[in-house]
Amino acid sequence: MTFGFRIILIAALLVVGLGMPVASTAPSPGAPEQLALVALPAEAGRVIQPMQSPEEMLLQSLSALRAGDTEAALQYVDELVEQKPTYRLAHLVRGDILASIGGRMPSITHNDVGSPDDIDRLISEARQRLVGSSFDPGERVPAPLLQLADYHEYAVYIDTLKSRLYLFANRDGDPKLVGDYYVSIGKNGARKRRKGDKRTPLGVYFVTERLPGENLPDRYGPVAFPVDYPNAWDRRHERTGSGIWLHGVASKSYSRPPLDSDGCVALINEELEQVSPLLKPGKTPVVIGEDIEWVEYNELLNRRTEAAETLEQWRLDWESGDVERYLSHYDSDFISGNMSIDAWRDYKRRVNKNKTSISVDLDEISIFGYPDEDGLMVVTFKQHYESNNFNGSAHKRQYWRKGEDNRWRIINEDLASRI
Repeated sequence: MTFGFRIILIAALLVVGLGMPVASTAPSPGAPEQLALVALPAEAGRVIQPMQSPEEMLLQSLSALRAGDTEAALQYVDELVEQKPTYRLAHLVRGDILASIGGRMPSITHNDVGSPDDIDRLISEARQRLVGSSFDPGERVPAPLLQLADYHEYAVYIDTLKSRLYLFANRDGDPKLVGDYYVSIGKNGARKRRKGDKRTPLGVYFVTERLPGENLPDRYGPVAFPVDYPNAWDRRHERTGSGIWLHGVASKSYSRPPLDSDGCVALINEELEQVSPLLKPGKTPVVIGEDIEWVEYNELLNRRTEAAETLEQWRLDWESGDVERYLSHYDSDFISGNMSIDAWRDYKRRVNKNKTSISVDLDEISIFGYPDEDGLMVVTFKQHYESNNFNGSAHKRQYWRKGEDNRWRIINEDLASRI
């Protein structure tokens, strides 16, 4: 590999940053809640103090190199390599800086960078880190995070196009951004369709388990969190496969290239350990999208209000005892388990004949727009039902689709598991 090629490689690392500053991820004054990787509560209730992250150090080195300050660039990356000796991208950047300073070529093998394919993957990681860190959401939030139930203490949004995981805290039903992390996804990108396609699914999922690292192969890192892929919407579309996890990386690695898993989402181990106390089986939503729209809170509130009013009208029409009004909320393509819309209508009409009173209360309501699906939302709630001849409670999950007449209708309804 020639010195000239190595200089071109430096340019490739920085090309995303040309014409725009590399955003700082340091916490702003007066905002102790946020870190670059944020101040998050640990299991014992402690708060992780703001500190300079490895990603910040890498980006500072690249920014200094772009500005022509090779001395500062080398200082940042030397400190990073000392702290994280398994961080292969940092070694690659350090080699480029030395080459640009002295016109000499450090040994790639000594730096454990590897083959030209490995170098291409490391360049991709640098680009993705620059893209992710340069994105400033301001006060905006991802449009799918419409309403968080009280038991959703935190919510995860993953942008597969940016290779980022965003962590949101629940503030009275509103999502508050508190964390921002680089991740790796499936080798073949997103939109999983079948078992073995090495793609990461797009959709609304929920953490189902916590798997401790001592029970797992080393490549999964210190802990892993399976999600409920395939969900009802995936099964409806005959999407196959299983074993989609949030997990870490092998102990001998610091990070993985952007496209490097079999479909899971992989975080750096130390960052996963920061996040892991906040992820609760049965309670933490994981929304996976691709370049999803971020909206202002006022717009989010407008969309939430529309969704909440739609759900409330369904509840009122059920309580009214007018079974046809109630059934008007169900799409012609509706299914519930093995029941088609026709079977559902027959069942509800038959049951309703014996009702002289109906009371329906809903709480623990969460509402999410569905990534990669225009006009689709997922609503989960705890339902308390009482009539003259039956009382009961259940957790339900509904998929609502907006039709060409601009009206929302239920296209799927089932019981929802909740721990």
